[in-house]
Amino acid sequence: MTTGRRVAQKRKELGLSQEALGEKLGVSRQSIYKWESDSALPEVEKLVALSRLFGVSVGWLLGVEAAPGGGELSEEQLTLAEEIAARYAPKAWLSPCGRTAVKLFGAAAAVCLCAALCGFYLRLEQLTRNDSQLQAAITRVEGSVNSQINGISSRVEELLREQNAVTADYAATLLGADPSISQAFFQVYAVPKNYAEGMTAEFYTVSGGYPSPAVQAEQKEGQRFAADLECGLAEDISISVAFVYPDGTRQTQVLDHYTGLYGQSFPEVRTHYDLHYKPVENETFVLAKTEGVWGYLDWNPDGTRPELTENPIPKAELETLRVGLFKNKKLVDWAVFSVEAGIVEEESSVLTGAQWKALDRLRTNYGGGVRGYSYLTFYFPPHEVPAEAGDVFQVAVVMRDIYGRTAVRSGGAIGLDGGWKELASLDVDTADVYPGGWMLADGSAICSDIGS
Repeated sequence: MTTGRRVAQKRKELGLSQEALGEKLGVSRQSIYKWESDSALPEVEKLVALSRLFGVSVGWLLGVEAAPGGGELSEEQLTLAEEIAARYAPKAWLSPCGRTAVKLFGAAAAVCLCAALCGFYLRLEQLTRNDSQLQAAITRVEGSVNSQINGISSRVEELLREQNAVTADYAATLLGADPSISQAFFQVYAVPKNYAEGMTAEFYTVSGGYPSPAVQAEQKEGQRFAADLECGLAEDISISVAFVYPDGTRQTQVLDHYTGLYGQSFPEVRTHYDLHYKPVENETFVLAKTEGVWGYLDWNPDGTRPELTENPIPKAELETLRVGLFKNKKLVDWAVFSVEAGIVEEESSVLTGAQWKALDRLRTNYGGGVRGYSYLTFYFPPHEVPAEAGDVFQVAVVMRDIYGRTAVRSGGAIGLDGGWKELASLDVDTADVYPGGWMLADGSAICSDIGS
């Protein structure tokens, strides 16, 4: 029995999946698969961790020691002893007693070899432990130095902001939003650092990259300028002030920056669909309708209670909700929602507003309290999907509200790992839910039609 088969045997005896074993050891499922298929051997520290987890010795995992609890040589070791004896024994002229003596000598040699290997691996374990302690010490030193550097950098940035600030005091408050007209409302004030009699002030916003017309501020008591602002409800909104002095000089400063407001006006729903480690052969990977690759939508995944959280942005009602697989933000295919009694009576790629409300009532326990989350499963129709290096795949929720607005919420970015010829997570920011840049299969904007 090989080392890989021994690992697989003990894993199954403990009732662990490859993913669960990988989590316990701090390695990926892919590493467990390679160990069990004997395409790679676990590192020394992982062998030690496996031996502790399985309650066996490192020597047993390597096949150089008898099974736990057994004092006699295993069949594999007897075979090894006989091979050693046959290799060094004279040929057929030996008597039966002589052949027996040679076999015993070979068995003794095999046992000595096992003992030597066990001692070797124990020594390696000690060296690895020492090395780990050294690496931990280096990491602590690096962390301390980085912390000090970051602290100094933050203080320098703070001092520069204070030196370059043109305000002595300011505040911006989000009053609320109206999804029906996709507008956000703010109340702002600012006090100039250098006040001059006769000066004025203007406030303006930049919403989604588009600046709004300046709003003339009203001078309140003393040197305080204030105004109410209205701008487009976007993912990125910044608010600035411009002080205008009697000689025409202008001094400006960004007062505040808001992110994620557009997304907050849509329901908190996430999509989960595991494309990790999916093999890519001949520049394609296969979507198959099996239990292992079914995805699901869920609500409120962090377990908080949004109804008890103060948020001035109301959630718009949904008209439709779909889940799509996108390649470089272009639709590959829509997913199909599974049947859910009382909610989804037959499989469909479109979830209606009424069905969404029914699911949301289930999540809130029909008004009796908020549950941790509720979910709805889906799958993609089986087919092959082309994939090349540089492609970015995302499984995303596409929502349209009753006001005609569209939001796209990605479940993460997946791409081709050229080294292993499989899909893996990419370090790509997917927080933006604004639909700009997302396309349907024909290349038209995602906002154009998601309901049919």
